[in-house]
Amino acid sequence: MEERERLWGLEEVAAYLALPPSSVYKMTSAKRGALIPHLKLGGRLRFRKADIDRWLDLLSVGNLPALEKAKRVAGGR
Repeated sequence: MEERERLWGLEEVAAYLALPPSSVYKMTSAKRGALIPHLKLGGRLRFRKADIDRWLDLLSVGNLPALEKAKRVAGGR
């Protein structure tokens, strides 16, 4: 299976983002502002690298106005 198609676990995403796994887990909650894209399969969190990379691009400082607009349209704060 190609790397871009393989699903990552919580530990792999945490290592990729250089964050503690607990922080990544908290970022999967709808209560958080920047919800990290994830799947829940069999009760376990899974992530696609391509989704994480797109999410990081959206969080880039240059995209903050677009992100704020998307949050308003979606009913966020």
